[in-house]
Amino acid sequence: MTSHIPQHDEHKEMSDWFISLFPKIRPAFIADDGCWIASMMTRSSDHNPPWAWIGWAFDSVSERGGFSRLQERMIEMHGEKSCRGQEVLDEAVRQLVTETCATAWSLKRFGSNNLPLSNGAHIENSTSGNWVVSNGGDTGFAINVVRLRPPNTQQEVVQQISTAVEVTKRTKPDGITHIYLYVDIWHDGPGYAHGIGYDFEATQPIIDSLSGYAGEHGIRYVLTKPFQWGNPVAEWL
Repeated sequence: MTSHIPQHDEHKEMSDWFISLFPKIRPAFIADDGCWIASMMTRSSDHNPPWAWIGWAFDSVSERGGFSRLQERMIEMHGEKSCRGQEVLDEAVRQLVTETCATAWSLKRFGSNNLPLSNGAHIENSTSGNWVVSNGGDTGFAINVVRLRPPNTQQEVVQQISTAVEVTKRTKPDGITHIYLYVDIWHDGPGYAHGIGYDFEATQPIIDSLSGYAGEHGIRYVLTKPFQWGNPVAEWL
């Protein structure tokens, strides 16, 4: 699918966003500090699509008044200081980054009036269940946001997808007609561009599993490369 790069008058670099979100963390390489956030402050989006799409997601949400709430949630989940390599805290932030990407995707897909400004609550990023919900009447939707975890076998990925579909079906909000499952593939370090999402033979079974499980339950879905919300690998809308 062709990538559609968001058009803004001014982009803020992904690393600058993390510096703004976590002012008490200092940029540091992963080998020196261990904290994923600190390391992201040293990274450049140039020629690195995952980091560029993160920056564009932060742009999109911030332009609609969502920065303060995003910062509150990130600090709540991770803490305001370096975690020194505590993976559970870093993964919590990565989940919130994926949720931000899903929110940006929804703004592009459904229009720019769904994210609340300070005087509204049309969209809520829940801290439980990872749901992004808009109660917009006929345009209401709910998105269950899932980050796939690095597996030991391909069957483990299929199981993660099956579980995500079941959780989506079981926990979907009442009164919402349009239900979506947003699945973000993990970022596999420097070799990410050779794995699932890029390699056809590795990716097609994942697409088939998602299509089969979600389609069986009538759940619409989006599958993205790492953080690349504007360039889905597969979608059924």
